[in-house]
Amino acid sequence: MKRLFPILVAICCPIFVFSQDVTGLWKGSLINETANQTLDYEIFINQTGGKLSAFSHTWFIIDNQRYYGIKKLHVRIAKDGKIVMQDALLVENNYPIAANKNVIQLNVLDLVDCNNEMTLSGLFVTNSSRNFKALNGRIKVTRVNPLLVQSDLMNYIEKENGEGSLTVVK
Repeated sequence: MKRLFPILVAICCPIFVFSQDVTGLWKGSLINETANQTLDYEIFINQTGGKLSAFSHTWFIIDNQRYYGIKKLHVRIAKDGKIVMQDALLVENNYPIAANKNVIQLNVLDLVDCNNEMTLSGLFVTNSSRNFKALNGRIKVTRVNPLLVQSDLMNYIEKENGEGSLTVVK
């Protein structure tokens, strides 16, 4: 029986991980360890027809000016239960210069439920390009109720949804 328990746990854990609900609004921070910056970071994850998709919103401060970028993300749950997100498309920004289309961010996050507070935390990396060096750091976001918190990302999604270009399940 003692030998059977670890086998049962190994078989059942992936089912538990895959059955976790990661949808919703997540707010927190992205810590860019390369540039030694902490940035406000939001993710909205939606599930349609069994497929996950997401948007992210990041604020930057450069020379005391506040800039933002909103990206569409590809999302998947890896075999080990990690939530993997990769930039798909920069959909809106107010950057002072044109964004480099060759820089892609990859997030590899763990879903943690501690005292009924759901968090996604883990590492992020970007690739390097001709004009930009690779960045790395950490992300920690907590699932929040979009009706109870102010969210720039939800404002964007609701604006776009009002124009019929997005489907958002609330």
